[in-house]
Amino acid sequence: MRNDKIGDMVVTTALLRELKKNYPHWQIDVAASSANRDIIADNPHVSDIIIWDKQPLLRDLRTTIAALRSRRYDVIFNPYNRFSIPLLLRIKWLGARYLTGFAIPKYGTSTAKLGMFDYTVPCDRNAPILDSYFAAFGQFKLRNIDTRYELFGVDAHAPAIDAACDTLLQQYDGLFCLNFQGSNAQRTVSVDDARRCCAALAARYPRHALLVIAAPGSEARVAEIIAGAGHANVMLAPPTRHILQLAALIRRCELVLSPDTSVIHIASAFDKKIVGYYIRTDNYRWFYPASSQYRVMLAPGLTLASVSAEETLAAVEALLPGQAQALAAG
Repeated sequence: MRNDKIGDMVVTTALLRELKKNYPHWQIDVAASSANRDIIADNPHVSDIIIWDKQPLLRDLRTTIAALRSRRYDVIFNPYNRFSIPLLLRIKWLGARYLTGFAIPKYGTSTAKLGMFDYTVPCDRNAPILDSYFAAFGQFKLRNIDTRYELFGVDAHAPAIDAACDTLLQQYDGLFCLNFQGSNAQRTVSVDDARRCCAALAARYPRHALLVIAAPGSEARVAEIIAGAGHANVMLAPPTRHILQLAALIRRCELVLSPDTSVIHIASAFDKKIVGYYIRTDNYRWFYPASSQYRVMLAPGLTLASVSAEETLAAVEALLPGQAQALAAG
Protein backbone atom coordinates (compact mmCIF):
# COMPACT_ATOMS: atom_id res chain seq x y z
CA MET A 1 0.00 0.00 0.00
CA ARG A 2 1.61 3.27 -1.12
CA ASN A 3 -1.20 5.24 -2.71
CA ASP A 4 -0.18 8.69 -1.61
CA LYS A 5 2.64 11.08 -2.64
CA ILE A 6 5.61 10.93 -4.98
CA GLY A 7 8.31 11.27 -2.33
CA ASP A 8 6.84 8.45 -0.25
CA MET A 9 7.04 6.15 -3.24
CA VAL A 10 10.68 7.07 -3.92
CA VAL A 11 11.55 6.16 -0.32
CA THR A 12 9.67 2.87 -0.66
CA THR A 13 11.80 1.74 -3.62
CA ALA A 14 14.44 0.49 -1.21
CA LEU A 15 11.91 -1.80 0.47
CA LEU A 16 10.68 -3.16 -2.88
CA ARG A 17 14.22 -4.03 -3.96
CA GLU A 18 15.18 -5.70 -0.70
CA LEU A 19 12.01 -7.80 -0.58
CA LYS A 20 12.63 -9.05 -4.10
CA LYS A 21 16.33 -9.64 -3.40
CA ASN A 22 15.55 -11.80 -0.39
CA TYR A 23 12.49 -13.50 -1.92
CA PRO A 24 12.97 -13.51 -5.71
CA HIS A 25 10.01 -15.86 -6.21
CA TRP A 26 7.56 -13.40 -4.63
CA GLN A 27 5.04 -11.50 -6.68
CA ILE A 28 5.16 -7.94 -5.35
CA ASP A 29 2.25 -5.70 -6.32
CA VAL A 30 1.90 -2.06 -5.28
CA ALA A 31 -1.30 -0.15 -4.70
CA ALA A 32 -0.19 3.26 -5.98
CA SER A 33 -1.87 6.59 -6.67
CA SER A 34 -2.20 8.27 -10.04
CA ALA A 35 0.29 10.83 -8.70
CA ASN A 36 3.10 8.43 -7.79
CA ARG A 37 2.73 5.41 -10.09
CA ASP A 38 5.27 6.73 -12.60
CA ILE A 39 8.02 6.35 -9.98
CA ILE A 40 7.66 2.55 -10.17
CA ALA A 41 6.24 2.13 -13.68
CA ASP A 42 9.54 0.60 -14.87
CA ASN A 43 10.64 -0.89 -11.57
CA PRO A 44 11.76 -4.50 -12.23
CA HIS A 45 10.96 -5.55 -8.66
CA VAL A 46 7.25 -4.76 -9.05
CA SER A 47 4.97 -7.31 -10.70
CA ASP A 48 1.82 -5.20 -10.97
CA ILE A 49 0.62 -1.70 -10.10
CA ILE A 50 -2.95 -1.14 -8.97
CA ILE A 51 -4.19 2.46 -9.00
CA TRP A 52 -6.08 3.26 -5.84
CA ASP A 53 -6.93 6.94 -5.67
CA LYS A 54 -9.04 8.37 -2.86
CA GLN A 55 -12.75 7.90 -3.35
CA PRO A 56 -15.89 7.39 -1.21
CA LEU A 57 -16.06 4.19 0.84
CA LEU A 58 -18.97 2.59 -1.01
CA ARG A 59 -17.28 3.13 -4.37
CA ASP A 60 -14.07 1.69 -2.92
CA LEU A 61 -15.93 -1.42 -1.78
CA ARG A 62 -17.47 -2.00 -5.20
CA THR A 63 -14.31 -1.37 -7.21
CA THR A 64 -10.76 -1.33 -5.85
CA ILE A 65 -11.31 -3.27 -2.64
CA ALA A 66 -13.31 -5.97 -4.42
CA ALA A 67 -10.64 -6.28 -7.13
CA LEU A 68 -7.78 -6.50 -4.65
CA ARG A 69 -9.64 -8.92 -2.41
CA SER A 70 -10.12 -11.30 -5.35
CA ARG A 71 -6.35 -11.58 -5.70
CA ARG A 72 -6.08 -13.30 -2.29
CA TYR A 73 -2.80 -11.78 -1.22
CA ASP A 74 -0.64 -13.67 1.24
CA VAL A 75 0.85 -10.50 2.74
CA ILE A 76 -0.27 -6.88 2.73
CA PHE A 77 1.89 -4.17 4.27
CA ASN A 78 0.14 -1.04 5.50
CA PRO A 79 2.87 1.64 5.82
CA TYR A 80 0.63 4.44 7.08
CA ASN A 81 1.43 5.77 10.51
CA ARG A 82 -2.03 7.00 11.39
CA PHE A 83 -4.95 5.66 13.37
CA SER A 84 -7.80 6.01 10.90
CA ILE A 85 -10.77 3.67 11.27
CA PRO A 86 -11.91 4.10 7.62
CA LEU A 87 -8.38 3.35 6.41
CA LEU A 88 -7.97 0.36 8.72
CA LEU A 89 -11.32 -1.09 7.66
CA ARG A 90 -10.42 -0.73 3.99
CA ILE A 91 -7.17 -2.58 4.53
CA LYS A 92 -8.74 -5.32 6.63
CA TRP A 93 -11.40 -5.88 3.97
CA LEU A 94 -8.66 -6.70 1.47
CA GLY A 95 -8.58 -10.14 3.03
CA ALA A 96 -4.84 -10.78 3.28
CA ARG A 97 -3.71 -13.97 4.97
CA TYR A 98 -1.06 -11.94 6.79
CA LEU A 99 -1.45 -8.22 7.49
CA THR A 100 1.49 -6.24 8.84
CA GLY A 101 1.80 -2.60 9.84
CA PHE A 102 2.47 -0.22 12.71
CA ALA A 103 1.29 -0.22 16.31
CA ILE A 104 -0.26 3.24 16.58
CA PRO A 105 -1.66 4.30 19.96
CA LYS A 106 -4.87 6.35 20.08
CA TYR A 107 -8.22 6.52 21.85
CA GLY A 108 -6.77 4.62 24.79
CA THR A 109 -5.94 1.63 22.62
CA SER A 110 -3.63 0.79 19.72
CA THR A 111 -3.82 -0.73 16.25
CA ALA A 112 -1.87 -3.62 17.78
CA LYS A 113 -4.84 -4.39 20.08
CA LEU A 114 -7.66 -4.23 17.54
CA GLY A 115 -7.18 -7.77 16.26
CA MET A 116 -6.81 -6.52 12.68
CA PHE A 117 -3.07 -7.01 12.23
CA ASP A 118 -1.13 -10.23 12.40
CA TYR A 119 2.11 -8.41 13.15
CA THR A 120 2.84 -4.83 14.22
CA VAL A 121 5.89 -2.86 15.25
CA PRO A 122 6.19 0.66 16.66
CA CYS A 123 6.91 3.36 14.10
CA ASP A 124 10.12 4.94 15.40
CA ARG A 125 9.74 8.70 15.04
CA ASN A 126 13.42 9.31 15.78
CA ALA A 127 14.87 7.28 12.89
CA PRO A 128 14.49 7.12 9.10
CA ILE A 129 11.11 5.71 8.11
CA LEU A 130 12.77 2.82 6.29
CA ASP A 131 13.96 1.46 9.64
CA SER A 132 10.33 0.98 10.63
CA TYR A 133 9.39 -0.41 7.22
CA PHE A 134 12.02 -3.12 7.46
CA ALA A 135 11.14 -3.81 11.09
CA ALA A 136 7.56 -4.51 9.96
CA PHE A 137 9.02 -7.38 7.91
CA GLY A 138 11.11 -8.62 10.83
CA GLN A 139 9.56 -12.08 10.80
CA PHE A 140 10.74 -12.56 7.22
CA LYS A 141 14.37 -12.14 8.30
CA LEU A 142 15.60 -9.96 5.44
CA ARG A 143 19.38 -10.07 5.11
CA ASN A 144 22.04 -7.61 3.94
CA ILE A 145 19.60 -4.70 3.77
CA ASP A 146 20.56 -1.81 1.49
CA THR A 147 18.54 1.37 2.11
CA ARG A 148 19.48 3.26 -1.07
CA TYR A 149 16.61 4.57 -3.17
CA GLU A 150 16.50 3.82 -6.89
CA LEU A 151 14.69 5.11 -9.97
CA PHE A 152 14.08 3.36 -13.28
CA GLY A 153 12.99 4.73 -16.64
CA VAL A 154 14.74 8.10 -16.29
CA ASP A 155 16.78 7.69 -19.49
CA ALA A 156 13.63 7.57 -21.62
CA HIS A 157 12.65 11.02 -20.38
CA ALA A 158 16.12 12.56 -20.42
CA PRO A 159 16.98 13.62 -24.02
CA ALA A 160 15.46 17.12 -23.96
CA ILE A 161 16.75 17.76 -20.44
CA ASP A 162 20.24 16.51 -21.26
CA ALA A 163 20.37 18.68 -24.37
CA ALA A 164 19.41 21.77 -22.38
CA CYS A 165 21.95 20.98 -19.66
CA ASP A 166 24.70 20.33 -22.22
CA THR A 167 24.05 23.76 -23.73
CA LEU A 168 24.28 25.44 -20.33
CA LEU A 169 27.53 23.63 -19.54
CA GLN A 170 29.13 25.20 -22.57
CA GLN A 171 28.90 28.49 -20.66
CA TYR A 172 28.98 27.42 -17.00
CA ASP A 173 31.17 25.08 -14.96
CA GLY A 174 28.27 23.37 -13.20
CA LEU A 175 24.57 23.36 -12.39
CA PHE A 176 22.69 23.97 -9.14
CA CYS A 177 18.91 23.69 -8.85
CA LEU A 178 16.51 25.28 -6.39
CA ASN A 179 13.00 24.07 -5.69
CA PHE A 180 11.17 26.49 -3.41
CA GLN A 181 7.76 24.79 -3.60
CA GLY A 182 6.80 22.47 -0.75
CA SER A 183 3.90 20.06 -0.40
CA ASN A 184 1.87 22.80 1.31
CA ALA A 185 2.15 26.48 2.22
CA GLN A 186 3.89 25.75 5.53
CA ARG A 187 6.67 23.86 3.74
CA THR A 188 7.17 26.39 0.94
CA VAL A 189 10.04 28.89 0.88
CA SER A 190 8.73 32.42 0.37
CA VAL A 191 9.46 34.29 -2.86
CA ASP A 192 11.48 36.90 -0.96
CA ASP A 193 13.60 34.32 0.85
CA ALA A 194 14.14 32.31 -2.33
CA ARG A 195 15.20 35.49 -4.14
CA ARG A 196 17.72 36.36 -1.43
CA CYS A 197 19.11 32.81 -1.39
CA CYS A 198 19.48 32.84 -5.17
CA ALA A 199 21.21 36.21 -5.13
CA ALA A 200 23.69 35.08 -2.48
CA LEU A 201 24.49 31.81 -4.27
CA ALA A 202 24.74 33.43 -7.70
CA ALA A 203 27.20 36.01 -6.41
CA ARG A 204 29.28 33.41 -4.60
CA TYR A 205 29.30 30.90 -7.49
CA PRO A 206 29.23 33.00 -10.68
CA ARG A 207 30.51 30.08 -12.78
CA HIS A 208 27.48 27.96 -11.90
CA ALA A 209 23.98 28.24 -13.34
CA LEU A 210 21.29 28.23 -10.65
CA LEU A 211 18.16 26.68 -12.13
CA VAL A 212 14.88 27.52 -10.41
CA ILE A 213 12.32 24.75 -10.78
CA ALA A 214 8.79 25.81 -11.68
CA ALA A 215 6.16 23.43 -10.35
CA PRO A 216 2.76 23.66 -12.07
CA GLY A 217 1.09 26.88 -10.95
CA SER A 218 4.28 28.45 -9.60
CA GLU A 219 5.49 30.08 -12.83
CA ALA A 220 4.66 33.65 -11.78
CA ARG A 221 6.47 33.28 -8.46
CA VAL A 222 9.49 31.74 -10.20
CA ALA A 223 9.61 34.76 -12.51
CA GLU A 224 9.63 37.03 -9.43
CA ILE A 225 12.48 35.06 -7.86
CA ILE A 226 14.61 35.18 -11.00
CA ALA A 227 13.99 38.87 -11.66
CA GLY A 228 14.58 39.78 -8.02
CA ALA A 229 17.82 37.82 -7.74
CA GLY A 230 19.46 40.21 -10.18
CA HIS A 231 22.08 37.81 -11.57
CA ALA A 232 22.29 36.39 -15.09
CA ASN A 233 23.26 32.95 -13.77
CA VAL A 234 19.88 32.59 -11.99
CA MET A 235 17.43 31.25 -14.54
CA LEU A 236 14.34 29.16 -15.15
CA ALA A 237 15.04 25.42 -15.14
CA PRO A 238 14.32 23.49 -18.34
CA PRO A 239 10.63 22.55 -18.32
CA THR A 240 9.84 19.19 -16.75
CA ARG A 241 6.36 17.94 -17.62
CA HIS A 242 6.86 14.45 -16.18
CA ILE A 243 8.26 13.43 -12.80
CA LEU A 244 11.02 11.42 -14.51
CA GLN A 245 11.97 14.49 -16.55
CA LEU A 246 12.43 16.25 -13.23
CA ALA A 247 14.56 13.30 -12.12
CA ALA A 248 16.64 13.66 -15.29
CA LEU A 249 17.23 17.33 -14.45
CA ILE A 250 18.21 16.60 -10.85
CA ARG A 251 20.57 13.89 -12.10
CA ARG A 252 22.54 16.54 -14.00
CA CYS A 253 22.83 18.99 -11.08
CA GLU A 254 25.75 19.11 -8.69
CA LEU A 255 23.71 20.58 -5.84
CA VAL A 256 19.99 20.54 -5.00
CA LEU A 257 18.22 22.93 -2.63
CA SER A 258 14.64 22.15 -1.64
CA PRO A 259 12.08 21.94 1.15
CA ASP A 260 11.20 18.48 2.44
CA THR A 261 9.38 17.11 -0.60
CA SER A 262 9.86 14.65 -3.47
CA VAL A 263 12.78 16.66 -4.89
CA ILE A 264 14.84 15.77 -1.80
CA HIS A 265 14.17 12.06 -2.26
CA ILE A 266 14.85 12.08 -6.00
CA ALA A 267 18.14 13.87 -5.33
CA SER A 268 18.93 11.24 -2.70
CA ALA A 269 18.40 8.48 -5.26
CA PHE A 270 21.25 10.04 -7.27
CA ASP A 271 23.34 10.75 -4.15
CA LYS A 272 23.44 14.48 -4.87
CA LYS A 273 24.66 17.16 -2.50
CA ILE A 274 21.52 18.47 -0.82
CA VAL A 275 20.49 21.47 1.25
CA GLY A 276 17.11 20.61 2.76
CA TYR A 277 14.66 23.00 4.45
CA TYR A 278 12.57 21.20 7.09
CA ILE A 279 9.91 22.35 9.50
CA ARG A 280 10.19 21.22 13.12
CA THR A 281 8.12 18.05 13.22
CA ASP A 282 9.17 14.42 13.61
CA ASN A 283 8.84 14.22 9.82
CA TYR A 284 12.33 15.64 9.44
CA ARG A 285 13.79 12.62 11.24
CA TRP A 286 11.80 10.15 9.15
CA PHE A 287 12.57 11.78 5.84
CA TYR A 288 16.04 13.24 6.17
CA PRO A 289 17.96 13.27 2.87
CA ALA A 290 19.32 9.79 2.17
CA SER A 291 22.33 11.21 0.34
CA SER A 292 25.89 10.83 1.58
CA GLN A 293 26.39 14.63 1.64
CA TYR A 294 23.71 16.98 2.89
CA ARG A 295 22.91 19.84 5.21
CA VAL A 296 19.53 20.31 6.87
CA MET A 297 18.22 23.71 7.88
CA LEU A 298 15.55 23.13 10.52
CA ALA A 299 12.93 25.84 10.98
CA PRO A 300 12.22 26.99 14.54
CA GLY A 301 8.57 26.05 14.22
CA LEU A 302 5.94 24.52 11.96
CA THR A 303 6.50 26.76 8.95
CA LEU A 304 9.33 27.90 6.70
CA ALA A 305 8.39 31.49 7.47
CA SER A 306 12.02 32.60 7.44
CA VAL A 307 14.81 30.99 5.44
CA SER A 308 18.22 32.60 5.87
CA ALA A 309 20.29 33.34 2.77
CA GLU A 310 23.41 33.54 4.95
CA GLU A 311 22.79 30.11 6.47
CA THR A 312 21.97 28.66 3.06
CA LEU A 313 25.22 29.99 1.64
CA ALA A 314 27.17 28.58 4.60
CA ALA A 315 25.55 25.17 4.07
CA VAL A 316 26.46 25.18 0.39
CA GLU A 317 30.04 26.21 1.15
CA ALA A 318 30.29 23.31 3.60
CA LEU A 319 29.17 20.91 0.87
CA LEU A 320 31.48 22.43 -1.77
CA PRO A 321 34.63 23.30 0.21
CA GLY A 322 37.03 22.94 -2.71
CA GLN A 323 35.06 25.33 -4.87
CA ALA A 324 34.72 27.85 -2.05
CA GLN A 325 38.50 27.80 -1.53
CA ALA A 326 39.16 28.21 -5.25
CA LEU A 327 36.83 31.18 -5.44
CA ALA A 328 38.47 32.75 -2.40
CA ALA A 329 41.92 32.26 -3.96
CA GLY A 330 40.72 33.75 -7.23
